Amino acid sequence: MPNIAIIGGGIAGASIAYHLSKNADHSVEVYERGKLAGETTSKSAAVFGHYGNATEVKMKRYGAELYNKFFLESDRELYFNLVGRLLCSTTKEGAESLSGKNVGNRGPVDEKEGEEDETVPNKERMILEDPVSYIAKGELKGKMGIVPYLDDSKIMGSLYQPNVGFLEPVGMAKEFVDRAEKHGARFHEYSEVNEIVKKGNEIEGLVVNGEFKKFEGVVCAAGPWNPPMARSAGIELPVTHTMAPILVMEMPNPMKVVLPLFQNIESRVYVIGRDRKTVYIGAYGESAKEYNPGEINDEVPVELREKMLQFATEFFPILKKAKVVKEWVGIRSGVSDGVPIVGWTEVKGFAIAAFDSSGIQLAPAVGDIISKQIIEGDQTELYENVSITRFEGHKDVKWSLGN
Repeated sequence: MPNIAIIGGGIAGASIAYHLSKNADHSVEVYERGKLAGETTSKSAAVFGHYGNATEVKMKRYGAELYNKFFLESDRELYFNLVGRLLCSTTKEGAESLSGKNVGNRGPVDEKEGEEDETVPNKERMILEDPVSYIAKGELKGKMGIVPYLDDSKIMGSLYQPNVGFLEPVGMAKEFVDRAEKHGARFHEYSEVNEIVKKGNEIEGLVVNGEFKKFEGVVCAAGPWNPPMARSAGIELPVTHTMAPILVMEMPNPMKVVLPLFQNIESRVYVIGRDRKTVYIGAYGESAKEYNPGEINDEVPVELREKMLQFATEFFPILKKAKVVKEWVGIRSGVSDGVPIVGWTEVKGFAIAAFDSSGIQLAPAVGDIISKQIIEGDQTELYENVSITRFEGHKDVKWSLGN
């Protein structure tokens, strides 16, 4: 019986294990260096909404269908809180870009005018699925709904998307784990993969906690650990990282409403209410590079912390009464064209799941794509969009467990 290993026990690895294990003709082993869903997944704000580039939106539709199914069938305490999303600009130029509805979850595309890197595929157009409304300066409190705590005096224009909310990330990841285990998958906590072992250009196995284990196939879904893991297989992933800091604010008394997801495209800081007393403040999009996950601690850098707090209290003055009760710094993966890298690589028996953020939103579809590729040999309709072969210098070997 063919056996396959998954590196990483976050929501991506758990989803891949679930999708693979539904086919009983092979074994599935998942190796997590710490606790299941204890790294990147647990540090996510877990926002879900149909926005992003065209490929992401297609993938999110699959995720929405699967998550809806899980909510109906699960005995777990899963939840999804609908809070809406308000994407705002404090400049005339930014407001004009929003009025054209051509800005997605990352804000304006950062491209240097007159420069073009021919080694990087063109970025897909950012889209927002309806319903979405453009709200001009001074009209927020009349058009958006009940936002009593928002100071909109500096907002020149905004987009409001009501069908956006957040999941409980660890619970959702463990739902995948439960379902995968029922199909025979096995999860190993505190099992660090030290090396990916090849024989020629084909996977031979893994070294886990110093011990060699033979596998016919390996899927790397290790989040910020993907680049060094892929490097051990001889592949240089076109992936970078940015910090994903979050400050958890707690009000002394409950507010009368839960704050929406509020993002500013200039400062790249966001606020999202978790309940009437708890608010997350986060940031995204600083200069990309490759971080060593082991060197990142949970203390938000002072300068960034001050920027996040200034932003939050400027637009929501009531948060001046709140205290920071917890903080952490995650690592957000990034791909230059804004689309995840999913599936086969140039090494036979080795597949990759590398996100451009949005991992919790895209994990279901990634599991579906990878399982179809390595069980059925079906490249899937999104192959050209998500394959590593879209990057210059990269190719793949199409393989499945049956050949």
